[in-house]
Amino acid sequence: MRKSSLFISIFFLGAFLVLAKGSKATFAAPHLTLTPSTGTYNVNDTFTATVGVDSDTEGSNAVDVWATFDATKLDVVSIVKAAVPAFNFDMTPHFDNTTGKFDFSCSPSDMSNLSIKPIKGDLAVITFKAKVAGNAPVNFTCQQGVTIDSNIFNATASDVISCPANQSGSFTIGAATTTTGTTNAPAATTTTTIAATTATSSELPKTGSLSTTIGLATFGLVSVLGAFLLRFL
Repeated sequence: MRKSSLFISIFFLGAFLVLAKGSKATFAAPHLTLTPSTGTYNVNDTFTATVGVDSDTEGSNAVDVWATFDATKLDVVSIVKAAVPAFNFDMTPHFDNTTGKFDFSCSPSDMSNLSIKPIKGDLAVITFKAKVAGNAPVNFTCQQGVTIDSNIFNATASDVISCPANQSGSFTIGAATTTTGTTNAPAATTTTTIAATTATSSELPKTGSLSTTIGLATFGLVSVLGAFLLRFL
């Protein structure tokens, strides 16, 4: 009984190790990555996603990246080499916002000092612009055994990429955000009208002195009497 239990335990342990090894090999196969692979953005937003490579244990120094995206939801704005690339390479990117495709090839920069070793890291940064709300997938174009799509070449120039292991992406685009502007009304201009005030008085201004006035009156009276008396002479 004890021997049977030991046999069963060994059997299940062996089966578990085989399955674990198989799962690890599938996960670690040479593949391309997209980071981040998901995200939520709004219409008119721009955002970036980085394409990377992991050749696992395979030595490589040449990679082709072909991908498609939903051109009704996204535009590619630019494709630039990563700041710290997985290896030294030259790149000539292409993209078409009508058909929804982009591609670039990573060829060794220095053929005279060629080093074939496993590579893992960033390749290029893609800048997208969101156009329409909805779900926007970005998928690597890859078919096993085909070399006119995404490839990871090993030391013998054989394509060793595992298409099912490639990590594609899908982004959620929301409606455009609206900003309610606050319009400041122009400051009111206050016009102050100053009414002219005319001073009126029932009293005439006084001119001269009282003695002068009496003298003039006396002179006038004497003149009138003199003229009257002259009529009789």
